[in-house]
Amino acid sequence: MPSRRRVALFGARALAGTVGLAVAVVVVGAAAVVPWPTLDRAPASVLVAPVPTEQQRVCPGPLLTLAEDSSQAQAATSVGPADAEFGANATSAGSDWIRPSSTELAAPDNAKSDVDGAPRLVRVPVQDGATTVPLVGASQSQTAATDSLAGLAVAACAEAVSDAWLVGGSTDVGRTSLVLLSNPSTVVAAVDLAVYGEAGLVNAPGSTGILVQPGAQRIVSLAGLAPNLRSPVVHVSSHGGQVAAALEQSVVRGLEPGGAEIVGSSAVPGLTQRIAGLLITTQAAVAATDSTGIAEDTPSVRILVPGDTAATVELGVVGAGGQQVGIESEEGKPGGSSLQVEIQPGIATEVPLVGLIPGAYSVELRSDQPIVAAAQASSVGTAGKDFAWFSASGTLDDDFLVAVAPGPGPALHLVNTADEDATYTATPETGQPVTVTVPAGESGTLPLTASARYLVSGGRTTVASVGYSGAGLVSSFTLGQAGPLAAPIQVYPH
Repeated sequence: MPSRRRVALFGARALAGTVGLAVAVVVVGAAAVVPWPTLDRAPASVLVAPVPTEQQRVCPGPLLTLAEDSSQAQAATSVGPADAEFGANATSAGSDWIRPSSTELAAPDNAKSDVDGAPRLVRVPVQDGATTVPLVGASQSQTAATDSLAGLAVAACAEAVSDAWLVGGSTDVGRTSLVLLSNPSTVVAAVDLAVYGEAGLVNAPGSTGILVQPGAQRIVSLAGLAPNLRSPVVHVSSHGGQVAAALEQSVVRGLEPGGAEIVGSSAVPGLTQRIAGLLITTQAAVAATDSTGIAEDTPSVRILVPGDTAATVELGVVGAGGQQVGIESEEGKPGGSSLQVEIQPGIATEVPLVGLIPGAYSVELRSDQPIVAAAQASSVGTAGKDFAWFSASGTLDDDFLVAVAPGPGPALHLVNTADEDATYTATPETGQPVTVTVPAGESGTLPLTASARYLVSGGRTTVASVGYSGAGLVSSFTLGQAGPLAAPIQVYPH
């Protein structure tokens, strides 16, 4: 049996262990309750604000025609010079106007560029000490009247980008479409063209890896890539240098020229697309379709779903004063204020707009899948026949500048997409301002003077275009938000 001394020693040790364990529990519990002292120190860093650089816009250059000689069917020749108008303003007050500089790009694909001119690069330097970039506006126009090409073509001078959608054109009989790729950068641009048509994506050899040299323009015949298309949509993507992309379309009806147009890029794919200033100058025929598709001279909207899922698109047309316009069915029966259509993926689809009387309209498309879109309409008058494309465009979130190239009857078309009324003021470089109040969700028009520059203020979410119309002449170009500038970045040195 254990002695009393050993029992006592064991009990003392057990008691000491229990007491020690209790003390440890108390200490840990207190550490969990009592806050520990902390030391906060932000890592060393520097906020770096990039210095604003010059802004650039590229005007697409003169109208072109392909050679009639079959041995040189892809050779392009200009048919006269284009007139450009451009300007910039450094302040929202409209008092600090700047005259940009301009130079011509090389145009090796145009046999007459030395006579008629070439694409024009407009440059606006940043003023000394400026922390913001100025507002810039630039556009060009040309009226052609030859035996093979006639009509009015106006176009915005655009920023170079890496991705663009050209919704318009045709390579059907009597139609010529040329893709204009201008590279204002200092590095070579490798451009891929994906062409969609009424039967889907076109297998087009030679449409990828198109090299555009720095400071030069390439002219690509769309018929050489995708012949016999009634409704092409072209996706332009570039690597290396960025390009300003446009599409020229011309029409010959029988033996007579039937119009010309330069189509700028449409808004990027989205669930909502808006078209400002669709100009209907002549009443369309009752028949909306013929045996080969939409009848000639019928206003229509071209829609493409770039993705893999079919889209349900609701299309609405609004006239002046916010009046909802009834869209007739293809059979000429009265329709509602909107039209719902199913658009298959990858299929360029034309939707006729029947029953529209002459006037200016805005078009809104709402879809459950991202889409791209543009509308077209024609004009007949003493100058002959002409047509125009009206591209969808994004919203302008602040003041903007409009440079009005020469042409008949220019007007600024505005769609106020805000939830409250907006009073727009167009202040010219010289002369008196003009104003218009546009209710929320409605459209308005301001008359402009050709060869003038305007600072437009008063709106915060606006879709805008400039339209021209005369006796058998019609054309349009959209106004887009300038590309995003580099934002300040936080730099953490090692």
